[in-house]
Amino acid sequence: MASPSRAEAYRKTALPNGIRVVTESLPWVRSVAVGIWVETGSRVEPLERGGISHLIEHLVFKGTDTRSAEDIARAIDSVGGQMDAFTAKEHTCFYVSVLDEHLEMAAELLADVLLRSRFAPGDIEREKAVVFQEIKMVEDTPDDLVHDLFLEKAWPGHPLGRPILGRRDVVAVLDRDTILSHFHAEYAPAHVTVAVAGNAEHARVVDAFASHFEGFTRPAVQHASAAPTLLPGVHMVSKPLEQVQVVLGFPGVSDTAPERYALYLLNDIMGGSMSSRLFQEVRERQGLVYSVHSGAQQFRDSGLLYLYAGTEAGNFGKVLKAFLHEVRALKKDGVTADELARAKDHLKGNLMLSLESSSSRMNRLARQELRFGAFHSVDEMLTQIDRVRPDEVEALIHRVLDEEQLCLVTLGPVDKRNLPREFGAQT
Repeated sequence: MASPSRAEAYRKTALPNGIRVVTESLPWVRSVAVGIWVETGSRVEPLERGGISHLIEHLVFKGTDTRSAEDIARAIDSVGGQMDAFTAKEHTCFYVSVLDEHLEMAAELLADVLLRSRFAPGDIEREKAVVFQEIKMVEDTPDDLVHDLFLEKAWPGHPLGRPILGRRDVVAVLDRDTILSHFHAEYAPAHVTVAVAGNAEHARVVDAFASHFEGFTRPAVQHASAAPTLLPGVHMVSKPLEQVQVVLGFPGVSDTAPERYALYLLNDIMGGSMSSRLFQEVRERQGLVYSVHSGAQQFRDSGLLYLYAGTEAGNFGKVLKAFLHEVRALKKDGVTADELARAKDHLKGNLMLSLESSSSRMNRLARQELRFGAFHSVDEMLTQIDRVRPDEVEALIHRVLDEEQLCLVTLGPVDKRNLPREFGAQT
């Protein structure tokens, strides 16, 4: 059996209209994951159209010239498949997972919703109501809402700081002409990548999509957006909750930066696993939280590294002190050889386990094409992880864990009187 990380399994073709088709052949599985990725998202939205990308993602499933929304759902259900979509800051994805024998049906269905969606006025108003419920759901989910608030405060005024769902008052006034104008400007062949992973030969995938996209031509809008600049400070949003949600952030790196592998390892050591410093100190030793972790928000030209916890108001100050203690300990002493080795093994293990899923492979294919225009094999990625030196992690620690660039956002029943004195200079 061929190794699952062999680059020979990867192929790429550009269709005559410029759509890129990337595939990874996995002959040992019976499924295929098929995704259409469009290089558009909330980052390209002007302020008066905030949330339009997400609304369009919903609307394309509401019916085409040949299918009703129920027909679309029945078509995928009839073959035991799964169909979904999501909108991100810099891309939108529509995807289907089916048995390999239904690849052609999946291709035809995805092309139909992308090219022939009706955007009927009644559907637009009904789907706005669905989006309003989604916005309310986030507002009722504090650990999601605090991350939206964090980006808004860290990158104020920049599209990356706005919520993907948009704001109710803005979404409410989006009309059909505005939606169609945005759709036609953004959904152009040069912005589209087809990614397929599973039991399908590359030529079969290209043939399956080529005929459906024949005649689909229009110029692509060029996206120009400056990188955001982090605004330090302390922002406390009062809300009657059982817990205080805390996000403490610093400047990060982009998802194409040479230091990205060092950042992955630093994040893992800091709060990316059960053996991480934050989990062991804040939860296991002090018992201050149930949920605590670190994470990275990464985009094509910028990024953030953050620490998160949810805790009761009485533990709020202790959690913040613990966060600062771990940050300063990393800056003072760096990481140990054992920590770095464990983090490398953890990242490599997670990467290899992700190969069990054709859907995760499809995601990996598409993201690499969108960001690098190339494919990095698993072996190459494992090598890059192993190559990270302790001094590279140490240099990154001193670069990103800068307390003068610290941005703290809290959501819950506390105010600035509850802040430890260490944060007085930031308020």
